[in-house]
Amino acid sequence: MGAAAKAGHDLLLHVTSWEATLEVGDGSSASSLVFDADSSSLRVLQGTGGMQPLSDDDKANIEETIDAEVLLRTELAFRSTTVEARPDGSTLEVAGELTLVGVTHPVGFEITAGADGALAAKIVLTQSDFGMKPYSALFGALKVADEVEIEVDTSEQRALAETIEAPPRRAAIVDPGISSFLWAVLFGLYLVLGMAAIGISWGAAFILALVAAFLIFLLVRTHGVGREDDDRGQSR
Repeated sequence: MGAAAKAGHDLLLHVTSWEATLEVGDGSSASSLVFDADSSSLRVLQGTGGMQPLSDDDKANIEETIDAEVLLRTELAFRSTTVEARPDGSTLEVAGELTLVGVTHPVGFEITAGADGALAAKIVLTQSDFGMKPYSALFGALKVADEVEIEVDTSEQRALAETIEAPPRRAAIVDPGISSFLWAVLFGLYLVLGMAAIGISWGAAFILALVAAFLIFLLVRTHGVGREDDDRGQSR
């Protein structure tokens, strides 16, 4: 989300360490679901969108940010309060409490069973429900959406797919000069509108934004998007 959303990536993350126990009652006993996960076990499988594909270093930095600034290596646990089967027997309606970053909040979802016995569920979590401020960067111009979709799938095919990382998309290399100019224009415009919104005159806002845009251009041109590929090309 944000003015610079196109510069970011939609991330597919894999929780590599988790366990769950689903007990289905026989009528005389209640059904229950217990789920625990290591919040520091998230790994970036894929990033779609963005100005260029994610590198291994980008993925490692994202994982480090999740541990240090987002989930904080805290407990991630779910305990059901009710688990009820629908008449068709293939769907369970689950309600319970999820603990995330030290905050416990009620959530509900459905679990469906496939013909092979595999279980699947999708849950949409809202970070702000747990007191979390969605992670942002670039002075708020780029931020993570408040809602995050969680998917659980116990099928063997899904497990196999998650162990095989898809080959990286081939993308055109953006010239460092062009990418630097685009960043400068984007944030220059963002600064002009922001300063005008707080009462600074358009003339003053334009001059200040122009100076800031030039500095952003130099920074991105020497250290930012496309520079790594440019340097590699010169070293070949």
